[in-house]
Amino acid sequence: MKLSALAIIPCALALASCESTSRFDGMFGSSRPVASRPRPVAAPEPLIDAPTEPVSSEPLPPVGGNVAPGSSVAVQPDAGAPPASQNRVASLPQNPPPISSGGIAGSWRISDAARGNCGITLTRQTLLDVYRASPSGCQAGSLAKVNAWQQRGQEIDLLEPGGRTAVRLFPTGDGAYEGAATMSGAKIRMTR
Repeated sequence: MKLSALAIIPCALALASCESTSRFDGMFGSSRPVASRPRPVAAPEPLIDAPTEPVSSEPLPPVGGNVAPGSSVAVQPDAGAPPASQNRVASLPQNPPPISSGGIAGSWRISDAARGNCGITLTRQTLLDVYRASPSGCQAGSLAKVNAWQQRGQEIDLLEPGGRTAVRLFPTGDGAYEGAATMSGAKIRMTR
């Protein structure tokens, strides 16, 4: 195999540049290697002495009451303060469990704010790891191309071929789903 002279020259230059100890040797008027140049040494910061004061400890007060310092008698909290049992933080409400895919499957009506109404059928027939969807009469390009759907918790995604999300929908509480087309941002509502 013949190598042309043009291919050998860049290789030779690359190897020659790797031979030096530093790319900056000889620059800025100095020909000494970088390693032998004296480096300034910063003076160490003065150390701070550790505190030498005695450490005291006291037992913790019992739950629901306070202990006066230096005594072992429990002091009741102020009459105006709420009892300890009322100081608890309320827990956050739990998210409702997601609707099963069987509850979502079926015929739906889609209202597209930009292009009117159309229908879509969401089936439980699997298409790889998602379910099949069949739109009918949809004028919007993103809705007309939908061929699958998937559920992620409460969210329903209508997918185009290739798995790209065309529409992302969330439950409204009245059995409907609302969201937007991912490309155009058009408001979409899906009802039974």
